[in-house]
This record gives sequence, structure tokens and C-alpha cells, in this order.
Amino acid sequence: MMNAQLKKIVLGFAIFFAAFSFGCNASSKNSLNEFYGEDAQYFFGLEELRKGNEEKAKKNFERCIQRGSYYSARRSFEQLALLGNIQERVKTCQEFLKKYDDDFAKLFACREFIQHKEFSLAFSATENLNFETAPNELVRLRLDLMERKKDSRLEQTIYEWFTKRRVSADHYIFYRENARDDLENFITGEGNLQELHDDFSFDVNFVQQFRIAIYRGNYNAAFEMFDQIREMTITRRSVPLTYQLVADMGRACLNGSKENVANAEFFSRLAQNENFSDKKIKYYALLYSGIIYNKNVAYLQNTLSQFERAIQFAETEEECDQAIWYYLQSCLRDSVEEAVSGLRKYCAEWNEPSYFDDFFDSLSVLLFSGAKWNSFSEIFSIIKNYASPAMVSKFAYLTARIMQAGFLKGDKKEIEEAFWVAANCDAGTYVYYKLLAAKQLELSGKQIEKIFFESKSKQKEKNSARKKGPQENSVLQNQDFLTDEKAISARKLLLGYAEFGFAEKIYEEWQFFFEQDRRMIDLPTATKLAEFLRKLDDGQSGFYSKSLRIISRHAGVSQKNSLGDGKISHENFLLLYPQDFSKEVNSACAEFGVADYVMYALIRTESFFEPRVQSHAGAIGLTQLMEGTAAECAANLNVREYDLHDPAINVRFGTFYFSKMKSRLEDSQILALFAYNAGLTNVRRWIRGSKLQLDARGKLSSDLFLETLPFAETRDYGRLVISAAAMYAWLYDGINPCDVVSEMM
Repeated sequence: MMNAQLKKIVLGFAIFFAAFSFGCNASSKNSLNEFYGEDAQYFFGLEELRKGNEEKAKKNFERCIQRGSYYSARRSFEQLALLGNIQERVKTCQEFLKKYDDDFAKLFACREFIQHKEFSLAFSATENLNFETAPNELVRLRLDLMERKKDSRLEQTIYEWFTKRRVSADHYIFYRENARDDLENFITGEGNLQELHDDFSFDVNFVQQFRIAIYRGNYNAAFEMFDQIREMTITRRSVPLTYQLVADMGRACLNGSKENVANAEFFSRLAQNENFSDKKIKYYALLYSGIIYNKNVAYLQNTLSQFERAIQFAETEEECDQAIWYYLQSCLRDSVEEAVSGLRKYCAEWNEPSYFDDFFDSLSVLLFSGAKWNSFSEIFSIIKNYASPAMVSKFAYLTARIMQAGFLKGDKKEIEEAFWVAANCDAGTYVYYKLLAAKQLELSGKQIEKIFFESKSKQKEKNSARKKGPQENSVLQNQDFLTDEKAISARKLLLGYAEFGFAEKIYEEWQFFFEQDRRMIDLPTATKLAEFLRKLDDGQSGFYSKSLRIISRHAGVSQKNSLGDGKISHENFLLLYPQDFSKEVNSACAEFGVADYVMYALIRTESFFEPRVQSHAGAIGLTQLMEGTAAECAANLNVREYDLHDPAINVRFGTFYFSKMKSRLEDSQILALFAYNAGLTNVRRWIRGSKLQLDARGKLSSDLFLETLPFAETRDYGRLVISAAAMYAWLYDGINPCDVVSEMM
């Protein structure tokens, strides 16, 4: 049973949410004090630091360290370590490490030790690191300290860091700081390998160069090094072979060589090599054997056999799903029939259903292009208990629609039942096919609310459940978030930052907890944080997008490891579909005759309301305009000087461009969206192609036309914007979302 203190904390959450929602009158302040208890001392300490009262702050932090809950006490310790003279700071860091001995504590303490030139303390603190899991910054500190001490283990430590995990930007920076010029020339495609190898005294350094070549995508150079890597790790075994090295050897062969059969056979033999008992080495050897065999269509059975063997060696759920995914993709490359057979064989064995969503998207495109109508209903019957709710909803809807369109036989009852399955799938925030099904079923507003929103009685049930200890009630036990003392302390810390006015700390702390274990922060806490950040945004602080990112990560649902429990509340949907930058959006929409809910949906999909975001391709701002497109808009609107990071300019240009695409595509909003994402020329070509492939008798309906688009990004883009527009119109204007779907499609 849960101890009394933890029960009290759980009860306090219910009290806090009431106080948070209705403001801080005298009675609610008392309730908040009861909720935070000694944790409040941490926030009082931060307030004193803001005022410059260091001594008062120290007393607050010291009190919280002694009596506060886990994370408030820990953060108090960290703040205390930044106060006082050097001797006091060093002593506090030493005490901190005695209480918290994890990698993040070591990283914090070592930064301070090194800043104060206490190198021996930092060296001692970084002994026995796990190079697979330790933060890269902490490993770098360790390497620098070892070099300073001329430690004889330095080369071995570098080797472990470079071969026990994926190469990162931190590895590359280290490499650039230490690489020899002649080796760097080889990695960039210059220099002679044999000369370098003859002059290269340590196999460790050679392995380092190999992994950097893979990291930089220079696969030809990496494959030239392949024989030497194989000789030193497998033949001579002068340095250890790790699964990360096996994976990179696989990438070198896959992308830098055309000897596919020979390379695939090498990895198959490696998996059987008795000198290597590590299951991960065998797993990745088999995985890459299958991937490389798959480059040759004549070796399908070899390919499938290797993936099936890899499944048997998988040690984690992710590895199992990865091998099954490759198996299914290989089946799909052969034929739809083979893919369906693969689904029958393995759909009950995968772990994270959403991992396979992209496979199902590719599969449905091939079904349309090959007119494999019977396969839709067959796949739906296979996956309805195993695929993600989003994919079940999709295949239920498409099965019903192709029956309705006459491509597949099905009576009225079958069609209606399939639409109801699509409408009732609790796919969290992925509402596209639910909306399309609701439209086909001609549901009323109340019926739509029932299939979308968590009922008020369900919300009351949850609120009542929070007042009980988690061990005492099954509602909380069945939800996939943690209820241990550390998790509750993390939620209190985040809510305290909001309540005591430290908004700048919320997002970074939330990221830290989410990356450690996404179950630490529950949906009610995420909701309060998102509400708080949204209220503070001034259009430039970035709180809008941070609010949206927090709530969207916690409201999404997958069949396993979900962060919610099916339907979510109306309150959550308002946070998921915010009307940020309303002044700019309303002005531009009025000027160019575009519905505001369409532009809100477009901006949400393009930028998540981040005005200064820039994509890898160079698209800028809220509506993600390219410089060339923006220049055309400026010329048409007679604007000489502009800044695409200015929300007003960006939204105006984006709205104008969308309206222009719409006017050039028969006033079709969905075609305008496709053109906004993929270009006008592509859209016109797709229209011609769809008529030839699927519906020579006339125009293919927009919902089915979307499923035939060859660009996965554009298919997803259309689904996201259409469903978001429908939700905006419903939530803020009271328009039946089915009417918006009809209008846009």
C-alpha cells in the first residue's frame, strides 16, 4: 500500500487544480500552501534571488533540501551550489554528489568543479561511466580530464565512446578537434588509404575515422575502409566489435558497394560466428544481411529469412518492431499479396502499433494504384485488433468508401458498420478519418461530440479518482502515467514554476522529464502548463509554440504506451487548436477572402505557431514561405521591404499565396493545399494521372484522390490541414465539422 505522505500529495493535486483554475484568493492560497508544503521554499528561494537577496535564498534552499520532495530538493541543492564563495560551492557540489549519484548530477557537479579548477574532483566523479547512456557532454569532460592527466586509458575510453553508441554532433566536434589532416583528407574523398594505414599506428583511431565517414554520409570512403575494419575487429580482433560498428559496416556496404549478394552473405556468416555471442551483434548482422539482400529482387526468400532470424535475436521491443517493419516492407516490394500474408503472420507480434503507420500509408497507395480493392477489406479484418487506432480508422473508412464508390461489393449495412468503426476509433489527436466517417454518417453535433470528446461524467470520474490514493482506485492504475514519488514531485515542480511565476523554466524542465520517461508528466499537469504558457505569450516569446508542443505530446494516443486514455476533453482540444496571432490572421483572411479556420489550420500544420522557425529547406516563419515565393507575393502586393519573421507580413503573404493557388485550381481548397505544399505543376500532373489510373469516366472524389498522391508528405499535409480546419470551425464558430470537410473537399 502507498505510504501516508504520498497519499497526501495525490490528494493535494486535486486541491491545487481547483486553486489554479479559479485564481488565488485567500482560501486558495492556503490550499496552495498545503499542496506545496516545504517545496514552496525552493520557489521562495528563486524569488529572493530575483531580488538579489542571496543569504535569504540560501536559507530557503537549505530548508527545501532537508524537507522538500525529490525534485524541489534536488533543484534547491543545485541552486545552493551556485551561491557563496568558491570553497562553499565546491563543498556543496561534493555533498550534492553524495546524495544524487546519477549521470545528470555528475554533469552538473563536474561543470562546477572544472570552472573552479578542481580537476581531481571532476576526474574522480567521472570514473566508471556507462558510455552507452552517459550524456555526451559528460563523456567529453571525462576525455578532457584524462588527456590533462595523461591517463593511459584515454585511447580505450575514446574507442568505447565511439563504438558503443550512435555517432552524434559531439563525436564529430571531438573528431574535428583531434583529427589529423591526412585522415581528414581521406574522409573527404582525397588521399591514399594504403599510405594512411601504413602510417596509422592505432586501430582505435582508424575505427574512429570509419564511424565519422558514415556519420557524414561519405559511404564510398567508408566502404574503402571496410576490409581493414573487418580485419581488425573480426579476423585479428585487436579491438572489440560492437553492434554499433556492425550497423555502420552494414551502412557502408549498403550505400558504398554494389556487391550486394557477397556483402549480404558476409553479414549472414557474421551472425553465425561463434566468437561473437552478443545478441545485438547477431541481430544487426542479420538485419543488414536482409536489407542488403533486398536490393536484389531475386533474393526475396533470403531477405525474409534474415529478417525472421533477426526477430528471434531482438532483445528490445523496438528491435523486434524494426525487424518486423523491414520484413513487411520487403513483402510489399514484392507484391501486395505478399504484404497481406506478412501482416497475417506478424501483426499480433509487434509492440508499438504506430511504428507501422508509414507502412500502412505506403500499402494503401499501392492498393489504389493497382486497383486492389478486395485487399482493403481483407487488411481491415486482419489489423482491426492490432494496428494503431489511426490506421484502423483509416482502413475502416477506405473500405466503406470504395464499397460506396462501387469499386468493391458491399451492402448498405456493411458500409455503415465500417464507417461507424472509423468514427469510433479513439485515435487521440489524429481525427481525419473520424471526421470523414462522421460526414458520411451525417452525424449531428451531439453525436460528433460523443465520438470526439471525453464525456463530462468521465471527467468527473477522473477528478474523483485523483482524490484517492492511486493504489486504491483502478481508474488511475489503468492510466499509463507514473504515480511514484519522483513523478509526483516532478509534476509539483513544473506546476510550481507556473504558480510562482517562473515561466522561463517550464519548457526546459518539461523536456528533461519527458525525455527521461514520458509517463512522468500526466495529461492534467500538461494541460495546466499549456494554459499558463499560452496566457503569457506576447507574440514573440515563443510560449505559443511551447504550449502547443507540450499539450500535443501528451494528448496523442497510440494503442500501447499512450499518454492519454482514449478520448480527450473539450478543454484539451482548445489547447490543441489555438487561435494564436488572431489579429494578423483575421486581417489577412478578411483582405483575401479566406476562411480564418483554414489559415489557422495551415499555420498550425506549417509552423506550430513559431514565428521565427526556419526549415532545413529554407522555409521561413508562421506560414513557412520560401524566399522566392515571398518575393513573388511582395511584387504582387507592391511591398518593397519586408521581414518574413514578422508575423503580420508572413501571415499576409501566406494567405495571399494560398488564395492565389485556390483561384488557379478551380477554386478548390484541397487542391490549393496540395499546391501550397508540393507546387502547382505537381498537382496538375497528379490530377491527370488519377483520371487515367482510377476513374476514366469522370472526376475522382477528393478524399480518394488524396490517397493516390505519390508524395507521402503531401498526403499527410492534406489530412492535417483539413482536419485542423474542421476542428477550428467547430470549436470556435460552432460550425458542424462535417460541413467544413464538405466545403474543403
